[in-house]
Amino acid sequence: MNALHSVRLLLCCFGVLLLAQCTEDTVPLPGLAFGYDDFGPENIAAPLIGPKGSSTQVVARFGSTQAAPPSAGPDVRYVNVEQAMNFLRRTVRGLPHTEEGTAIHQRLAATYSRMYRQYCARRNSVTAAPSASYGRGGMNRAFIMPPMPPAI
Repeated sequence: MNALHSVRLLLCCFGVLLLAQCTEDTVPLPGLAFGYDDFGPENIAAPLIGPKGSSTQVVARFGSTQAAPPSAGPDVRYVNVEQAMNFLRRTVRGLPHTEEGTAIHQRLAATYSRMYRQYCARRNSVTAAPSASYGRGGMNRAFIMPPMPPAI
């Protein structure tokens, strides 16, 4: 029994040492990471994520959009997944039917596809069970996150 306690103590100490080694640099960003160019050239992407910096990284998450570049630290912009998906759909509809437009369309479609998987996983978890308030005056959870088309 004494050996079992020492093994547990050793494992707990090892876990604490591992946690102590975690720094801010090793914490993953809360969402899908994209490059600025994944949202198209600057003239197309700027209304959603702001001006392009030297090493701008865009994180798609289920939160508010923050398009202003930070005053200090790495240049990370945050964009709401649903808002970004709607933006990409509107942008693709307005692209010209040229070679350049086709290349931008493919890039935006790949970005949309990655966000679609994340959006569907979240929507499925939200709508998996009926709401307790569904009924008189209640709201169906499917209205909270509307279905999105699987491709642009």
